[in-house]
Amino acid sequence: MEDHTDSVIHEVRIHQHAYQSPTPTTGAALYQLANIEPGLVLFKEVEGDHEDTVVPKDDSRVHLKEDEHFHSARPAKPGVEIFVNTKPHRWERPKITYKEVVELAFPEGPHGGEIRYNVMWTKPDGQEGALRAGQSVSVVNEMTFDVRNTDKS
Repeated sequence: MEDHTDSVIHEVRIHQHAYQSPTPTTGAALYQLANIEPGLVLFKEVEGDHEDTVVPKDDSRVHLKEDEHFHSARPAKPGVEIFVNTKPHRWERPKITYKEVVELAFPEGPHGGEIRYNVMWTKPDGQEGALRAGQSVSVVNEMTFDVRNTDKS
């Protein structure tokens, strides 16, 4: 019998599950299909030297290609991941204000004056509400915000 104790050990990727899904689908459907545990984030693998992209756990559309690869992991950065108009953002403080959410949604503005936005939020446990100018809300991982200009000034 051969002794392999001095051999070089190489790590290899093992694909554990193959899933079937309609396309387009939603991020929420993919999390459910793969039974992603709470606290984990689903990532869509991208080629090359780019960061894998986070799949939001919401009703935003996800277009799939044959044999795409996904993986789940804990968020790499401290804080929580929130989604503002379906775009992921890291948030490191326990609360977020109306103004901060609006600035994440519309970094180029318009802001201030008589410009108003409707800000609706939903937490993963189903709690939901509205955020008004001057208010703040406690954030949790995978919380979503929908921000729309009211077109009233």
